[in-house]
Amino acid sequence: MKHLLIFSILIFCAETWSLAQISEKDPFERMNKAYEAKMQRMEQDYAQKTERMQKEYESRMKKMNAAFENYLKKGFSEVEQNEETVKKVEVPKPIDQPVFVPTPIDKANLPSKSLKTSQTQAPKILLEEAPAYSISPIIASPQGMSTYKQALTVDFFGSKAKLYIDHRTSQLQLSEVKPKAFANYWNEFTATYFQIYLESMLHYAQETNLNDWGIYQLMDQTSKQLFSSDNDRDMWKWAMLNQAGYQAKIGYSGNTVCLMLPFMQQVFEKPYYSISGNNYYLIDDQINTRLYTYEDNFGGASKKIDLNLPYSLNLTSESNSVTKSTRLPNEKDALQLHMDQTIMAFLASYPQTDNTVYLNAAMSGSIKDDLYEYIKPRIDGMSEKDAVTYLLNYLHHSFEYKTDRDQFGKEKMFFPDEIFYYPYSDCEDRTVLFTRLVNDLLGLDVVALTYFSHMAAAVSFTQPIDGYNFDVAGKTYTICDPTYINAPIGAVMPEYEGYKPLAIKINNHNQLGNIWQMIAKSIDKNNEGRIFINDRQMSENGKYIVSGWFSDQVTIGDKSYQAASETRDLWFASFGENGSMEWFLPVQSSDYSYTQAFNVGKQGNIYALINYAGSLHINQRKLCQSETPAHLILGLSNQAQPIITENIDFEVPDGKKLAFYGKYRPDGTKVDLLSFPIDQVRFASQITVDSKNEVVVRGVVGEIEGLTKDVPITLSSAQYSAEDQLESYLKNYRNSSTNQHMASLFAAIKLLSQNGGSMTGLTIRNLLMKNNPGFRKKNPDVYKGLLSMQFVANKGGIVQVQTYKGQNVSLFSMRIKNNSNMQIKETGRDEFQLQFLNGVEVGKAIVWYPLNSVTLSNNGDMLFDYDDDHAKRKVNINEIVD
Repeated sequence: MKHLLIFSILIFCAETWSLAQISEKDPFERMNKAYEAKMQRMEQDYAQKTERMQKEYESRMKKMNAAFENYLKKGFSEVEQNEETVKKVEVPKPIDQPVFVPTPIDKANLPSKSLKTSQTQAPKILLEEAPAYSISPIIASPQGMSTYKQALTVDFFGSKAKLYIDHRTSQLQLSEVKPKAFANYWNEFTATYFQIYLESMLHYAQETNLNDWGIYQLMDQTSKQLFSSDNDRDMWKWAMLNQAGYQAKIGYSGNTVCLMLPFMQQVFEKPYYSISGNNYYLIDDQINTRLYTYEDNFGGASKKIDLNLPYSLNLTSESNSVTKSTRLPNEKDALQLHMDQTIMAFLASYPQTDNTVYLNAAMSGSIKDDLYEYIKPRIDGMSEKDAVTYLLNYLHHSFEYKTDRDQFGKEKMFFPDEIFYYPYSDCEDRTVLFTRLVNDLLGLDVVALTYFSHMAAAVSFTQPIDGYNFDVAGKTYTICDPTYINAPIGAVMPEYEGYKPLAIKINNHNQLGNIWQMIAKSIDKNNEGRIFINDRQMSENGKYIVSGWFSDQVTIGDKSYQAASETRDLWFASFGENGSMEWFLPVQSSDYSYTQAFNVGKQGNIYALINYAGSLHINQRKLCQSETPAHLILGLSNQAQPIITENIDFEVPDGKKLAFYGKYRPDGTKVDLLSFPIDQVRFASQITVDSKNEVVVRGVVGEIEGLTKDVPITLSSAQYSAEDQLESYLKNYRNSSTNQHMASLFAAIKLLSQNGGSMTGLTIRNLLMKNNPGFRKKNPDVYKGLLSMQFVANKGGIVQVQTYKGQNVSLFSMRIKNNSNMQIKETGRDEFQLQFLNGVEVGKAIVWYPLNSVTLSNNGDMLFDYDDDHAKRKVNINEIVD
């Protein structure tokens, strides 16, 4: 021992004598050199690979554009116009709102509790259909475009959309209305940096939750600002829509150019043309003469316009707000609702379409928050029957009745917001709001019932209810009519008693839903804290598909599953229409794995994009293996059999990324697999399933935020401390003009995203106390919340939050539960996004919603994305922290 000590001293002395010897003998120096050499080799390989891929990408796009240009010169032929379809109303709706008149009960004549719809009028089950993205992904602004980039502010129904565009765009002009001129226009358009507009427009759409119709309207408003000629407007919209992946077409009649749009739903009161089995609608033009158009589509376009509005529109501005009132049962004072006039104008722009679009539409966040905070405490503790009766009473007495023909001169079905905005409403509008309230506030499944001149609703109660009942997809629903004044649950208008209605099933995806609750409880039973649900979705054939991960040992049904090598294993499961489990399939991970994207096919097939390292197995079968971060595209049949196992294992250096795109047929046959440099392609990890049940997978390989990495190269292991590293990051963020409060958060997030191990709230507190001594007194609640948490950066990009004594922690309007999980993503140089996988809610004392993510910007803005409808609310950290 003595000799060892002397030897150690000599080594120490030698190292202090000679700087040259440090580089020779310091193990950390040798590690640094080896690391730098490896990174240099990878950088060289990456540069060569990206240069090759960029050339391949540009060549493909050039050929695609050139082929379409040549086709336009000779592809036009005459097509016959179809007359516009009027939304069917068999007989006029009642002029006056019907009133329920109680009659003596004759038990002998009560209808059967299982009165079913006839086989020819089977319940119509419609779920939202997502189209596949085009082979050509949306590309980011190319290098060299800065001299052409020009700011553009577009008036979007009263709100200002700040966009960018190539300043040469306004010079685009159609020389004459002939096919050759259309081809020339396409050539001139593709020679501009149209990507500048696409990138900024899609960023605005993402921030505001605009859907496909919103994107079209934004392009339409932009075209009006750029061009004075109707022909030039239609040409620009046509070219831009195609580059965005939509199958828009142009046609011409005489000297008039016409833009035609394909929709995923039926559109009423618009003339259309049937081309290759698809309907193309004239939106802004009326043509009574011959029209010429082409049949094939641009190779980079594969989408139709989807009118579904599943996400809450985020277009709220105090300057653009209008106040409307609504009176709830037994309340003296009316509730004031703040509505955005841009949203109302946008909704008014909608063409009339399928009833399912309105029944499945999201409500604006500001209206939902105010309304639900008011209603929820008034129905808490009520039985299901009493709570539904309360909501029926609200619909019966708080809205003035008038038919669409009397109010608008045409049929117009309301989105949920619109019933509060307009002075009158009819049966369809009330059914839309009632079904939304029942599903959101009570978590009960609900369907809409359509009669020949009327619409009502039916609710699936957990206990039998007297009255008119219907069996829909194996579940019993009891009629509830929100238009029939004072009618109790189970009562039907006399004129419809002998009529069997058509049932329209609504997407009851709310987390309170009875089936989802039952599924979650069955999975969590005896497995609390060891198994987590990450994704859930319902397939078109009525199957409930769930995925997640588990650690340690879990028991599902009568079987036990052990996580391999003490890691976190993935799992997928399918449940029948009644919520009973059909199968449970674990995916063993030797190192780490996490599902980055997830979707379900029409018949219950499962598709997942899995980020992993090590190896993945299903039933002892090895699916893939990689020592560095990689991806597996996994497809499972509805019988739990692998049908796609595509391994994506490009090797890229630190800080670099590559994007990839894969397309597959329903049986797993590969159609295409491409890769692109990330600086030329911008898209998030995503899986879509189109109307043909074909699957498109998009993702990014490379540095994935939140993965366990080596200790930062700037500090050796002997010197490393979390506080020192935090201090280093903090200085960098402050030097970049980051908000002082956000700088501290950014530093902590950066440390978590780049290192394994754990970090306590105490570490963050010490950083705050050192750099902001008055923080504790000014912000005692935030200070206390930080001290109550510990962050554990697990492998696979998952950060687990542990709380003191397992108690809930309140922080920034969030309620954080013990063992909550989140993933960190650096979405931009000045922006982080925290994606919450479970255990975190946002709201107030009365109403709490599951929090999906918080996007943190360097200016202090925090954008909260919450609930199933992705409602968004932005606050600045300066409003919360002094």
